[in-house]
Amino acid sequence: MSLTDEERFRFDLTGFLVRPAILTVDEVKEIREQIYLIKHDPESLPPEHRDVPGGPSSVLIDHPAVVDVIEEIISEDFRLENCSCVWRNKGEAHGELHGGGPRQIDPIFGYRVQREQIYAGMVRVIFEFTDIRMEDQSTHFVVGSHKANFPMHPDHMSLEEGKRSQFLMTYACPAGSAVFFTENTCHAGPVWNRDEPRVTVLNAYSHLATHWHRLKTPPEVIAGLPREKQVYFREPWIADFRTNPATRNTAERFIGNDEPPVNADTKP
Repeated sequence: MSLTDEERFRFDLTGFLVRPAILTVDEVKEIREQIYLIKHDPESLPPEHRDVPGGPSSVLIDHPAVVDVIEEIISEDFRLENCSCVWRNKGEAHGELHGGGPRQIDPIFGYRVQREQIYAGMVRVIFEFTDIRMEDQSTHFVVGSHKANFPMHPDHMSLEEGKRSQFLMTYACPAGSAVFFTENTCHAGPVWNRDEPRVTVLNAYSHLATHWHRLKTPPEVIAGLPREKQVYFREPWIADFRTNPATRNTAERFIGNDEPPVNADTKP
């Protein structure tokens, strides 16, 4: 299930892409309940389920409708380097507009296209567990800003009604949908304006050779994952030339070894 021509065009044009309803009704229900308990009663969960992507939310790590997008626009050699969940009540925001501008040469945030091949250094995926309407204050994007050649202009950096950029855009989708965007797209999480909470999981995927976030996922959560899901948290390197022949940091090698997925040093 690779990107369609229309999806590829949309992602390149706007910097984001929605794949609606990739999760089942039961998956949405289970993960939403898990996030509620993570935020409101974590002690009721086993330690390995007290944060995403443990427990029911582990299905998101390597969901087929996610993996095929990430493999096409990052690489088959990718890793999951950051996960978080949000339970946003009415009146709460997730952040002002940020990102965008001339960072195409940056190996982590850069966006470029060559010979009809997209490359985005870091891609975030928002998994929505609330039905999202166009009039809701869900995630907003300044379309095209992921490949802008000039810094973001202040006239396009307001979320205030009457002062919003004409290029500010959002989306509608049912619960269980996935929203992909390149990190270099200028984006924001405005104040949520509905009585029903907005519930999301945010995953950040990057190339296996790069690392931006310091891992915050509790080690017991990663340890509770099956080996084929731990593989997405393996250390960021491609080849070890201390061996002859060089050792490649492949998924197959990791799954067949007992080494931990990430460096055990968690000191600040």
